Amino acid sequence: MTGLGRGAARLRCAVGAVAFGLATSGTALAQPADTLRVGNWDFPPGRGNPHSTVVSGTPQIYIWPAIYDTLTSINNKGEASPWLATAWKNIDPLTWQMTLRQGVKFHNGEILTPRTITDMFAWFTSEAGKPSVAAAGMRFVTSVVAIDDKTLEFKTSAPRPIFPNLIAGVMVPPEKAWAELGPEKFVVTPIGSGAYRTTAWTNEGVKLEAFADAWNKPKIPRVEILRLAEQASRLQALLSGQIDVMISTQPDEVKTIQAAGGKVDMAPAPALMQLGFVLENVKAGVDNTMLKDKRVRQALNYAVNKQAINDSLLGGTWRLNSQFSAPHIFGYNHDLKPYEYDPAKAKSLLAEAGYPNGFSIKGEVRSFQDMWGAVAQDLDKVGVKLEFQNVQQAEWLRKFLATSWDYQTFGVELGWGAELDSNRMAFFQSCRKTPQPHYCNKDLMALHDAADVEFDVEKRRKILQELMAKMREDASVIFLYEQVDLVGLTRRVQGFRSVNRNFQYHEMSLAN
Repeated sequence: MTGLGRGAARLRCAVGAVAFGLATSGTALAQPADTLRVGNWDFPPGRGNPHSTVVSGTPQIYIWPAIYDTLTSINNKGEASPWLATAWKNIDPLTWQMTLRQGVKFHNGEILTPRTITDMFAWFTSEAGKPSVAAAGMRFVTSVVAIDDKTLEFKTSAPRPIFPNLIAGVMVPPEKAWAELGPEKFVVTPIGSGAYRTTAWTNEGVKLEAFADAWNKPKIPRVEILRLAEQASRLQALLSGQIDVMISTQPDEVKTIQAAGGKVDMAPAPALMQLGFVLENVKAGVDNTMLKDKRVRQALNYAVNKQAINDSLLGGTWRLNSQFSAPHIFGYNHDLKPYEYDPAKAKSLLAEAGYPNGFSIKGEVRSFQDMWGAVAQDLDKVGVKLEFQNVQQAEWLRKFLATSWDYQTFGVELGWGAELDSNRMAFFQSCRKTPQPHYCNKDLMALHDAADVEFDVEKRRKILQELMAKMREDASVIFLYEQVDLVGLTRRVQGFRSVNRNFQYHEMSLAN
């Protein structure tokens, strides 16, 4: 039995004991009938500061959309849809106009106007605002002006054909409250125009209540989001009725939840699981010569039995990855297939590259230890010894951003941000990555550049599909999985829908 299997067995025993105790004691631990409780593994470091980090990242994506709104919303096809902005049009390559939704009220009574947006972008350029993550993401916007009482005009430094998607990454707070309170005081009780307003925010949980004047009125009176860091604690809380929604449900927990009468929502995640190769800016003294040969990188892809690992450790819930994209991401190439499992071909390619006896490398990973162990076992069968070092999330992120890896490989979960566009990989997996890349194929940069400025949708799609094909062939990673998000639910949760990890809180209801 694998480590994951043993852990799952122990967890099922513990959960069974808890469920039995609850059933025999007669203790009613279910929450009030008018309250939806959500178990999250953590809260954002910036608390309720909507500009402190990437909106689409975790864990903030599970909280902020209940409180804040964005100008546009990205649907499950990767298309920009109306939200606070009801319409937009491209005037010229550097100019966009947006029409604001009328009558939108913030939780403190302020009304959404063009000044709300112009003041926000002015703050992004101020000394206080420049360091914010949101400001960094919007630096391509050179000016925002009000054309009339409902129309905004945006100027960009370079053509941005996916501007409506990019703007979806910014949460909108009310301008007066933001200016008067400043970020430090504002985040204590965040104010937005979302379906729910904050009544309390502590280290243990966030309490929300339905906003009576919301333009997208919710059906559930109250929502509580609880910090439950331990996986077993979240599962026990779900099975005992202490929470209704369990974020980050694991594949081996699905049958346990279903057997207890619960449900598990499965939705495509805006993230890939891969093993990255450090091909540029390797640390002094680390030999990555073998990985410089494309045949070696392709061989490592053929060597891993991804489907077997998926079936045995991931409950068959994830999908095999064929490229730096996924079916719900714009630019996905449906003609590309995952590297098949072919250890004989892997050995042949290694021999051609001059490594008939394989070699030894190391890597750094942060989660899914059993999965990485299985990958290492498969590589060992073709003569490649891969040893992993575990790192914490904060340390992993520091190393990824700075490209300061200690070894030749690293586990990576690549995502597309709010825009859900394949060319976002240019910021992570190309010569553009700052301050220095771990991979740089200059021959591919023309395609990245062309996708940046092409406004014709179908032409741009073809550019990105060609780019995906060339990046697959170059094999700068071991392509593993397109992640699937699993969310555990009690039976009383109705109308649950997760769109790119954005829970549609306003659509949910609770059955009696």
